[in-house]
Amino acid sequence: MEKLAFNFQAILASILDKPAEMTDYAGKQMDHIKRILHAMPAYSCPLSCNLCCHGSILMSYVEYIHILHRLQEKYGAEKLSALFSERLGVLEEEGKLLCPFIDTNKKAEHCAIYDDRPLICRVYGTTAAPCATEIDQPHFPSASFHQAYNLLYYLADGSFIGLPLPDGLALFEAPFSIWAAADSGKTEEVLNIFAEHGSMRAVICDLPANRFFTILPGGERQYIT
Repeated sequence: MEKLAFNFQAILASILDKPAEMTDYAGKQMDHIKRILHAMPAYSCPLSCNLCCHGSILMSYVEYIHILHRLQEKYGAEKLSALFSERLGVLEEEGKLLCPFIDTNKKAEHCAIYDDRPLICRVYGTTAAPCATEIDQPHFPSASFHQAYNLLYYLADGSFIGLPLPDGLALFEAPFSIWAAADSGKTEEVLNIFAEHGSMRAVICDLPANRFFTILPGGERQYIT
């Protein structure tokens, strides 16, 4: 089992103590998302399938904060420590970052945080991987998705929510493991990960240029148009 060269267990204590206004905001936004998506038709996925749970699942900083807070509420210290030491930073084939919340022991809802899962898992999950069995993918109004997306990624004044990185960069969207690493303040180590492995599909903003990009393995920037 290959893992990123980053000590996730060592950062756990440093990222848990979030201000109440931050966790309250994240919780309220996620509750709003659930209300927006309440009428969304269910996918007809086979219960045994978890193909969409693989491949660097992206989320906003708001979703990361909410999930981190819910983990504190639901997990004891020992289980949370084990999650960070054993599950965060695990790489799948082709260097893809494994979602730490996949629960392959469950026959359905193969997710340890199913009730708090990110927006992408709620709406467009089945487009993330080729389905083993053809399914009826329901129509979901794009306006509702964009409404939900904006609640998670942008403040009321239109500015995006992210974390600062060195050299005028900011992390905009990332898998949970990358958010945790950046949230610890070890941003140089995060940039080293990006240089070696690519950004694991994470989206970064060049603030002076106001341009978004991902980083390919080897360090090359791939700008998003």
